[in-house]
Amino acid sequence: MKNYLKILILLIIVSCSPNWQYDLKNSNKNWGDIDEKYKFCKIGSNQSPIDVIADFSVSDLSFNFQKNHQQNNVEKERKDYVLKTVFFDQSFLQRVKKKYFLRYFEFHHPSEHLVKSQAHSLEMQIAFKSEDEQWLMMSIFLEVGNHHKNFEEIVNFFQNKKQKEGKIDLEKIIKKDDLVFFYEGSLTTPPCTEGVKWYIFKNPIHISKEQMNAIIKNAIFAKTNAREVQKFNPEKF
Repeated sequence: MKNYLKILILLIIVSCSPNWQYDLKNSNKNWGDIDEKYKFCKIGSNQSPIDVIADFSVSDLSFNFQKNHQQNNVEKERKDYVLKTVFFDQSFLQRVKKKYFLRYFEFHHPSEHLVKSQAHSLEMQIAFKSEDEQWLMMSIFLEVGNHHKNFEEIVNFFQNKKQKEGKIDLEKIIKKDDLVFFYEGSLTTPPCTEGVKWYIFKNPIHISKEQMNAIIKNAIFAKTNAREVQKFNPEKF
């Protein structure tokens, strides 16, 4: 009976594991060959991440963060190789006349996007989605520096294994007046869906070494979860 249970548990784990990896066997160069659903990882013309070599400019985004200090607004969800922090409030940002609602954030180590061929220690990707199912991603770089008190909510939430829901205020973290680089790309994991609007923030946020280590340990489940940079085709959009 014990052996049967061990086999059953193993089968469940395997069935729930992603069939793509960040290693040499199923490297991100081969994602498009694993499954027809992942074809854009191979044939897509606007793939992410990229190496940003152009100038950054003023952002055209406006933010509307919902504040209710009495209620939780996030929950944990492990997805493939990352811990997603999923939002269930009504916070949104606006680009031109379209609203994009806050959905989740996750971390990548090292950064997936490069700036003039240089990677940052960590990349925080914040996902928004419009009512017509269009994704907009914000990319914020992180580096080691002084302790950042506004990151304590995130670090404490990650470290408390028993806590499934909590309260996180991203408005205290996002530098709304920072310069950005905008381009149209894709999701950086299979199925590598294109048509994603990316905003790369120029200036990294500095957090302590202890805070960075806590994020990497509790929210990233691979030695590295950064896809290699893709060819940038600005003429395609």
